[in-house]
Amino acid sequence: MSGVKLGHQLSQKLGQRLALTPQLTQSLKVLAMSSMELEAYVEECLESNPLLEIDPNIQQRDLAAEKNQPESSTQDRDAEWKQEGDDRWENMYAQGGRENPENQEQQWGALQSLGESLHEQVNQQPMQDLERALAHALIDSLDDDGYFRSDPQELASAMDVSAEQVLGSLEQIVQELEPAGIGARDLTECLLLQLIGVDNATRIARRLLLHFTENLTEIDEDLAEKAGCSIDDIFLARQRMCRLDPFPGHGLREEPNIYVRPEIIFRHLNNGDIEVEIPQSGWRGIRMSEQWKGHAWQGADRDFMSHASQEAKWLMYALDQRSETLKKVGLYLAKCQRNFLYYGILGLKPLTLQNVAEQVGLHESTISRVTHGKYAQTPLGLIELRRFFSSGLPTRGGGMISVYRVQQRMKSLIQSEPVKKPISDQAIADRLISEGIEIARRTVAKYREQLGLPPSSRRKRASQARKSQVRR
Repeated sequence: MSGVKLGHQLSQKLGQRLALTPQLTQSLKVLAMSSMELEAYVEECLESNPLLEIDPNIQQRDLAAEKNQPESSTQDRDAEWKQEGDDRWENMYAQGGRENPENQEQQWGALQSLGESLHEQVNQQPMQDLERALAHALIDSLDDDGYFRSDPQELASAMDVSAEQVLGSLEQIVQELEPAGIGARDLTECLLLQLIGVDNATRIARRLLLHFTENLTEIDEDLAEKAGCSIDDIFLARQRMCRLDPFPGHGLREEPNIYVRPEIIFRHLNNGDIEVEIPQSGWRGIRMSEQWKGHAWQGADRDFMSHASQEAKWLMYALDQRSETLKKVGLYLAKCQRNFLYYGILGLKPLTLQNVAEQVGLHESTISRVTHGKYAQTPLGLIELRRFFSSGLPTRGGGMISVYRVQQRMKSLIQSEPVKKPISDQAIADRLISEGIEIARRTVAKYREQLGLPPSSRRKRASQARKSQVRR
């Protein structure tokens, strides 16, 4: 210890560090807010900052334009999508903003949650106690989208029944409940459950979903030739499918009701393009007040007004940046996910936050902030912006294929496998690789579990069990 010397030494160190200025902090805060949150925040700023005000001329102009807008234009846009059949999508989304919010709140307060409704529907039907218990357990096993993606064998073991009994209750009881599409094991089954009817559009839509899932985004002429029907049939079938709800589990978990306002509006144009609009909101006319311009402030008042002036400028800049960023993202989504906006989720392409960030010249975290918890008004209804994004797998040609299409291909391979010799996950991976899809065996196993399909060994035992029962 006696040989140790303590002392101070100065040294220089070169490095980089990101410092968030107050202006940048406010911009990020405003960018992450939803329209409803932002409107409340701007109201607070207007009350606390004497240099901020709303331009009354802009407010009056917007109100006059809104009042003078012919109702027929809105009705015409809605009429484009109103075909005979299932209209739950419009009831749940497109009409959501046209009623008095106070009336909506009273109505929603009196309504049951979807989970309560499903359980009540089961209780009202005559069935054996075991079937009823299985149906209730299946309802509790549904995910937030209303799908049954659990392993039937796990539920069968917990209920001390066979996997066949579980699937029987799923198909014969749960999938017969309202809303249509609930309890499906994948997207195709969900849409097929909603296609009830004998009209030509429904019949063609079912044929397309069952046999031409991979071709649904092709040109009408090509798809009509493959499906053996007319171009008009394809058009009507597409319109029919666009009105189906791919996520029938809304409200299943009894989340509190929230008011939603779209951040981006997508509209179809007659020339086949998609129009992108950032809707007008209460903060559009915000400006610096001229009331105190040129006034000579002294002491603490001068410091306060200087700070207020700086904050007002930062807020207006942040609002402009938010609108500009939303517009950039909306334009790219309209370009990249055009098939999704025209044909529904079956036209969804693989897309990540990083892809959008690279194309619009922004950071990935910025794209995350501008899309998280926000909604878009589309011809398909009001949907979350996150629904525009989907992971994908690389193909041999350097492109990408959506996970949904890979899962559907896997499902078709399993459904067509020999009864006596089910194909393994590795065999499925090898087959997909031979078709140009780069995929590993463990990825196949993960997707198979998401589809609610058992492994090959369990499928083989189930087949042998069914055979022994037939012999008896």
